[in-house]
Amino acid sequence: MRLLTSIIVTASLLSCPCTVSAHPATDSDVDFATKLSRAFQQAAETIRPSVVRIATSEYAMRRSRRGPQMVPLYEGTGSGLIISTDGHIVTNYHVVADADTIRVWLHDGRQFEATLIGTDQEADLAVIQIDAETLTPATLADSQDAHVGQWVLAVGSPFGLSQSFSAGIISGTGRYNLGLSSFEHMIQTDAAINPGNSGGPLIDLHGRVLGINAAIKSMSGTGSGVGFAIPVDMVDRVATSLIHGGNVERGFFGISLGQILDENNVPRCIITRVEEGYPAEEGGLLQGDIVLSVGNRTVQSMQDVRHAIAVKPPGQPCEVIVRRDDASHRLIITPTTRPSVRELMRHRP
Repeated sequence: MRLLTSIIVTASLLSCPCTVSAHPATDSDVDFATKLSRAFQQAAETIRPSVVRIATSEYAMRRSRRGPQMVPLYEGTGSGLIISTDGHIVTNYHVVADADTIRVWLHDGRQFEATLIGTDQEADLAVIQIDAETLTPATLADSQDAHVGQWVLAVGSPFGLSQSFSAGIISGTGRYNLGLSSFEHMIQTDAAINPGNSGGPLIDLHGRVLGINAAIKSMSGTGSGVGFAIPVDMVDRVATSLIHGGNVERGFFGISLGQILDENNVPRCIITRVEEGYPAEEGGLLQGDIVLSVGNRTVQSMQDVRHAIAVKPPGQPCEVIVRRDDASHRLIITPTTRPSVRELMRHRP
């Protein structure tokens, strides 16, 4: 019925004797479009050597007349981003989880078997490594450079199609409660993201990486204009930890948080508990403090604060600004390594 209605409406419009006034594009219009097109092209050329296609295989033991045999149980595909000249590649945990073999294709057609360096299921990130020369690491942006309405490109291998680019804008930042990971502070984009894009970068028009594409929200399983990327500061913190230590070290203050509205109905994050013996207490944070910024990051929601703390390297002091008794206070807090929930509960009196 929809198609039939569309045909009837189109036919009646074509037969209408009235004319439609057309406004031809001016030279300035064309110049603007051409400059934007060139910006997309330059961004694509900048990031292209740093994006890889990943294929994984999982095997299972099967018995046959010839005896036990290893047979492919599952094959998957995804994307990855080169982050060092010595072959480190970051991707999603769910791309390489449980894989028995990981194979990587570079932009120039070279193929390599990859070694799994480490994984972080909580952030849905992993690092693999290949033994290759003349690699081009990507340039990472500052995560605070991600703004709603900003043009971006999603890059990867949707449906196994290597070096695919799709354009869109950032639709939102700081998205959470998506069920994707334990540390959600996602960038939302309407750039088309499909199966196989996971692990590929979301970039700005300078070719700098703003995040790693991780998921889509769709009823059909394909891109529907609602995709999510892990912010680059979380990617950098996790990848650095996995490469240098094998374990992920996230910053931890030792505070519990709540959400309130201030006198102007602006969402604010309030400290509801300060754990004894942890950096927050040692640095002078108090229950009831309203957190305004962590490091150089302005924060509003609980998720903003949790993310800002989690991406801080343990042992590196950072400035925290809070509002207390209608006055601003600047404190220096040196985060420790985030303990397990069991360790934290055991520490409480």
